[in-house]
Amino acid sequence: MLIWAIVLFIIGAFILLVDIYIEGFGVLGVIAILVIAASLFINVAFVPLGGFIVAGKIVVMVPGSIMFFRFLRSRQLDGKFILSETLAEDKVDVSGLEYFRGKEGITKTALRPQGMADFNGAGVEVCSDSKYIPEGKRIKVVDVRDRKVFVTLIEN
Repeated sequence: MLIWAIVLFIIGAFILLVDIYIEGFGVLGVIAILVIAASLFINVAFVPLGGFIVAGKIVVMVPGSIMFFRFLRSRQLDGKFILSETLAEDKVDVSGLEYFRGKEGITKTALRPQGMADFNGAGVEVCSDSKYIPEGKRIKVVDVRDRKVFVTLIEN
């Protein structure tokens, strides 16, 4: 039984590492934890002095995990596990909306009366002056108040 407990433990640890590398932590991670828990249960229930073996595994696993994740951070490999990039287009400084007053842009979505508009690459949520404006039309910012940008259609 000790061999089965060791084999299950190694398989569970391998599945856990593969899961963290591939997708972060998901279904495979839960399965890996269950396999490791089963190996610990087999140790306690069926192996003489199994409790000492489980305690030894825990004493090795906790510091080992801490050192592993510190190693990842020091090598800057944790970027594979955590998404730290953002799209520049999605960053709109709400406090600087006055900048758009008087600017001209193009609607990215239909304004019914709200929607998205593009002002030289900056996507901004805008509100039309109470009428429908189709997508792809030229607009002009006429007012900025209460963190809202109000626009009107530029007639050709």
